[in-house]
Amino acid sequence: MRLVPIAGAIAIAAIAGAIAGRPAHADGIGVIAAGNDRAAVAAAVVDAIRASGPPGRVVGDAVAEARAALAAGAVPAPALAAFRRVQAMSDDAWRAFLRVQIDAAQSGLAAARREAEALVALPGGAELCATAALRLGAVLLYRKLPEATPSFALALALDPDRPITLAEFSPDVVNAIAAVRAAPAPVQTVHVAARPAGAIVSIDGRELGAAPLDAQVPRGPHVVVARAPLHRPAVQGVVVDGPAAVELALDRDETAVRLAAGAEPGLAEPAEQALVDAAAAFADVDEVVVLAMTDRRGGPALIAQRCSGAPARCTAAAEIGFGDRAGLAAAAREAWQTVQGGALREPPRVLGGASGDLQRPPPSGCRWCRNPLVWAGAGAAVVTAVIVFVATSGSRPPPIVTIDGHGFGR
Repeated sequence: MRLVPIAGAIAIAAIAGAIAGRPAHADGIGVIAAGNDRAAVAAAVVDAIRASGPPGRVVGDAVAEARAALAAGAVPAPALAAFRRVQAMSDDAWRAFLRVQIDAAQSGLAAARREAEALVALPGGAELCATAALRLGAVLLYRKLPEATPSFALALALDPDRPITLAEFSPDVVNAIAAVRAAPAPVQTVHVAARPAGAIVSIDGRELGAAPLDAQVPRGPHVVVARAPLHRPAVQGVVVDGPAAVELALDRDETAVRLAAGAEPGLAEPAEQALVDAAAAFADVDEVVVLAMTDRRGGPALIAQRCSGAPARCTAAAEIGFGDRAGLAAAAREAWQTVQGGALREPPRVLGGASGDLQRPPPSGCRWCRNPLVWAGAGAAVVTAVIVFVATSGSRPPPIVTIDGHGFGR
């Protein structure tokens, strides 16, 4: 899943430009670290990545970067596809109107405005809906239908600063919009409730406060949005012709929930998969290195996988044992070297492995399982991992023994 961060209120033309001009893929490498001394582990691996090749974008905490992007309004690719579809619907229907194909124009713009309402909660969605409403109002005015006035009113409420010029609209449309802007509008009360209670309510892009609440709005169509932490925004269109009530139910945003929980040792495999996928998408990186430092049979060990794709597939886990904490830098270099060129066939499982999930009983005839350079007194071996022992105290270059766990038992 790729995304484009869209900041604040921007014109829909700028959104379309951002979509068209966005590279086809992200770049860079993100790091997810868990367990003991996670900051030191992440820093050591970042140094190892940067030292191994040309300078590039390396995100030392991909989870924190993803959280920040999500909070700033980063928009995933499916939402951008919806923007493009609605924009195309609106443009096609407007061209039909200019060709005096009135029926096609009216039905197309009504559909575009209806679909745009669902996007109002996203950055730029209000402007997209306003454009469709303005164009639909112009078609309804051409037909001398009274629904033109509320359609113009909705557009002005959603995007009050949008220029209305003769370069885009005919003089009768410009004058009608000016009249709507100047006319006092009779108001009605709308009661808004939300689940969960306390969600922040906006009507036509204007934030009003926490639900439940009563709002005074002009007669006509409106778009109500409710937002709450760790939930997806809920959107509902309503036509107010008297006292009205709206109740919005917000669904949990599992991506936001997973990112908020972060990386912890012992994470179940489906949750680790969701975390890696969300971090890669919202930190906008091509690859993620997942790491955990733990104690394994009396000594420190670093477990690592390199992951890419959506859903992410990873290298075999590399488990790097080292003599003491002073050897972390050497272990980080070996971890990156080990996973850098590995095939991406495995699910993410480092965080579960930090609690022992990577270990399995050794197959019979395993000639490595009792090698003291692997793990002294080892009673179990990592069958689906690469095991490396870095015998170092950090004071001199280490001798390194590498064992490919895929060959165990052969």
